Amino acid sequence: MRRTLLGTVAAAGLTGTLLTAVTPTTAHADEGCNFNNARTVASTSIKSRGIELRANRTCAWGRIFGSPGDLVWVDRSTDGGRTWQQLSITRIETGGGHHTHAFNNQGNLMRACGKAGNYPEVACTTWW
Repeated sequence: MRRTLLGTVAAAGLTGTLLTAVTPTTAHADEGCNFNNARTVASTSIKSRGIELRANRTCAWGRIFGSPGDLVWVDRSTDGGRTWQQLSITRIETGGGHHTHAFNNQGNLMRACGKAGNYPEVACTTWW
């Protein structure tokens, strides 16, 4: 598998991150997912923004509580977190929160990551 430096996120305004990801995929929410019966399975924060990984029985998605311009996305790993697919980079356009599409975790590890729009740092939840 070829590794790249968060190409899509860098294009969205991230610089100087220490994360490495597999090239983003074309995965979409049409992986048989919905937002029913969800619970927060991992959380973290950065610059007063809350980042959560939400999940139900088969799917997971990221959620951020923050300000317009903040970003949230989901990473999915098939090898214990050594490499991952970066999925659904989502920006808060208005209001105080937003979530990514939901993705089938297919028995793989998932985590949610986020960034305060006006800061370079990135924070990710633990793998779940």
